[in-house]
Amino acid sequence: MTISAASSLPAHGLPISAVERETGIPKDLLRMWERRYGFPLPGRDEHGDRVYPREQIDKLRLLRRLMDLGFRPGKIVHMETDELDALFARQPARSAPPALVQSDIVRLLRGDDPVAVRDALQMQLAVQGLRTFVTETLARNNEDIGAAWMRGEIEVFEEHLYTEMVSRLLRETLVRLQLPVRPPRVLLTTCPGEQHSLGLLMVEVMLRLAGCDTLSFGADMPFSDIGRAATRLQSQIVALSFSSAYAGEPLEAVQALRPHLPAGTDIWMGGSGCRLPELPEGVQVIRDFATLEGQVAQWRHSHGLDASGGPAAA
Repeated sequence: MTISAASSLPAHGLPISAVERETGIPKDLLRMWERRYGFPLPGRDEHGDRVYPREQIDKLRLLRRLMDLGFRPGKIVHMETDELDALFARQPARSAPPALVQSDIVRLLRGDDPVAVRDALQMQLAVQGLRTFVTETLARNNEDIGAAWMRGEIEVFEEHLYTEMVSRLLRETLVRLQLPVRPPRVLLTTCPGEQHSLGLLMVEVMLRLAGCDTLSFGADMPFSDIGRAATRLQSQIVALSFSSAYAGEPLEAVQALRPHLPAGTDIWMGGSGCRLPELPEGVQVIRDFATLEGQVAQWRHSHGLDASGGPAAA
């Protein structure tokens, strides 16, 4: 599979806000790469603002697609565009399902009817129930959306629309969720530089279904603030999400966070960008949403609690 060059870019290039829309890479991340890796290398217009030439935008598109497949930016950013194109072409077909097998959610997004997308999501939730909706339907929808984006079938704004609609629906559902709250108390956030939080919200739903006490702080939280919050709010677990767009290394992030946390605080981490060769002590990886309730039960058992979070029988 080959990524074709853009055909409608001005000859002098695009400003950073337009590059963000074209590639799906946040402006802050583009600036970070420029400082850390020396790429991209934008020019400057008459006002001193960054402008990005056509060939760099083509390469950024490729980098984003490869990152969505799990590649770390630091490992591929210095490759030439033709090398990146060849690397993308060698990826297993499962990473991008055939366009003929198009999911309903992709079809609805392409139909430019936000109300239809919202209604479809609400209907799926009502029919399937919250647990199945998150572990099966949303997990599959997210993969379909990512694959459609890689094939160039949907635009960045459509991906953002889907994310916002799902996030709003899950937050509204969480407000109405009336379940008893038991240990553990879980602080949910992302590390500095990580802006994606949909996966974190899905994790929160599954933790609430397991009866956990959850405290969500959204995305992009400084390590020191995570530590202070975990200390003062007495969180037993800090849950972190790493998307494929995360510029750093998850293991380095965990190691940087650990000194800020109280002794005995566990770290749970997950997401498409979370691939660790080995796990430090006190760190667990969330492999998929369906296993979360089992992980909670194991934590409770190891802390002398029964499956519901109450004191275990003697």
